[in-house]
Amino acid sequence: MGGILVTGACGRLGASLFEFLSSREGEVRAVSRKGLDLSDKAEVSKHLAALRPDFIFHTAAMTDVDRCERDPGRAWRDNLEATRNLAEAAAALKARLIHFSTDYVFDGQKSSPYIELDSPNPLSVYGKTKLAAERAVSSLVENYAIIRVAWLFGVKDDFVSFVKEEIDQGSSPKLATDHQGSPGYIPDLLPPIYEIARSGVIGIFHLTNSGYCDRFQMGQEIIRILGSRVEPMPSTGAEIGFIAPRPRQSVLSCRKYEESFGHTLRSWQEALRAYLKNTG
Repeated sequence: MGGILVTGACGRLGASLFEFLSSREGEVRAVSRKGLDLSDKAEVSKHLAALRPDFIFHTAAMTDVDRCERDPGRAWRDNLEATRNLAEAAAALKARLIHFSTDYVFDGQKSSPYIELDSPNPLSVYGKTKLAAERAVSSLVENYAIIRVAWLFGVKDDFVSFVKEEIDQGSSPKLATDHQGSPGYIPDLLPPIYEIARSGVIGIFHLTNSGYCDRFQMGQEIIRILGSRVEPMPSTGAEIGFIAPRPRQSVLSCRKYEESFGHTLRSWQEALRAYLKNTG
């Protein structure tokens, strides 16, 4: 693939992607917030001009949905300005940019899974900044792919870890029932991400495991697999204390990926069982 740069190297997806790519490609570099401020246009341009990557995987983002709502200025800086700077630098180098986005670009009013051609209408600051970042990438870079992911799990401090910690403490976790989504097991997503990047295809792809659920249902499955007798508490986002508005449902259809590459990812339940079997 040539030289590769991964942003957000300390994040959930970025760290996993860096490790995955490093095992398959020769020259893979990573940057984190401490090493490069992506909102500094001059620094980004200088850094990338020195590295001259052929592929850039942009995972860096402010992804805490409620924190984005509390601090919109930082959210716009980290999610839009940083992406725009990176896109301009990528365009100057004619590098291929793989940008990661979110199911939260949709408003949840659709009664069936969202496809890539559906019109976005984000409800939250987070969703609005990520949609603006998508549009910056598609308008500035010729060679790009935007991959929308959702409900990532499979690494430390994810939703699964939260539920396990509650169980270990003997608590009944309050889990939302008013938002359906598509969980994505990070180890399952890495090969398709690599495949999309290498293919040279241009455009947007949705990428999650098969199936959908709400957080309460996912929590129930975690507890069932672990053999615990703890009963989670079905709750609304408001009862839990969420600040940012969430879409009622943001299930992503991955049919475009499946038809383009001939693969269907296993169900989120199968992936969850595999994860818990490996981690206990």
